[in-house]
Amino acid sequence: MANIAVFAEIEDGVIHDISLQCIAKARALAGAGGKVIALAAGHGVSAPAAKMFGYGADEVFAADDAALNGYIPRRYRKVVASWLVSQSPALALFPSTTLGLDLAASVAGELKAPCALYCDDIQAADGGWRMKRIEFDRKVATQFAPAAAGTAIATLRDGAADAPVFDAARTGTVQPAQAGAVETVARVLKREVAKKTVNLKDAKIIVAGGAGVGSAENFQLLRDFAAKLGAEIGATRAVVDAGWLPADHQIGQTGATVKPAVYIACGISGAVQHRVGMMDSGKIVAINTDPNAPIFKIAHYQIVGDLKVVLPKLMKCLPG
Repeated sequence: MANIAVFAEIEDGVIHDISLQCIAKARALAGAGGKVIALAAGHGVSAPAAKMFGYGADEVFAADDAALNGYIPRRYRKVVASWLVSQSPALALFPSTTLGLDLAASVAGELKAPCALYCDDIQAADGGWRMKRIEFDRKVATQFAPAAAGTAIATLRDGAADAPVFDAARTGTVQPAQAGAVETVARVLKREVAKKTVNLKDAKIIVAGGAGVGSAENFQLLRDFAAKLGAEIGATRAVVDAGWLPADHQIGQTGATVKPAVYIACGISGAVQHRVGMMDSGKIVAINTDPNAPIFKIAHYQIVGDLKVVLPKLMKCLPG
């Protein structure tokens, strides 16, 4: 089988969960006869990169350099492209994060390599690869295949693979990948990372609100309801843009992709950008005053009514 490369994004000493999914997918594609080779780039990434052995990587490299402290596309592009040339993998996987999407396309341009973004699945076929993506509100399945030999590049969508279980018995030595001197016209002056206040990924129940909630004050009703259920609070982009909730509550194409057992959508019309982030939930309950709201097309249970009336009635049915 082929050797598969993975670019692993590490933030604040933690390997991004979609990067772990990339390692799991690479492990499945490489098979028993191939290797999974992983690269981390940044400042102080060597120690967390070593954990990738436990997640299934056979070889781990780290471009650990102060010059890579903060994402500057030109520097990262040169480092990753040079590393891929030295390793010559059949396929290189990147996470479909903001950084991963930008870097994958940039590296593909540098190497003149085929590139497919937001892949839902990747399979070996006909001596090459079939990169699958579900598009147009997840109604159309499209397949891409590299037209030429050499390293193909793809980004894996969140949820396309299950993150691997850590095996402490798998260890190894992280090898250095040279960052080199790359001239750039930009530098990072300041970087601020908002602290996460919610864990949507692992939530079994999510109560999410949209613009139909009406105001930041009205979200207290959703918080009370979520507290009764032991649920997390989610939101649409409109809510976050309005400043009603912090960005880490956002679900959708530019937010988190979630798969809870129960998803309760309150005042959410159901725009495509939001649906792609939650439509794989086990059961979807939608509450909306508009009987023709698009969210009702994918909801298992539909409640037409004002959430300010519906939620208090539902809470009376809950114990405690």
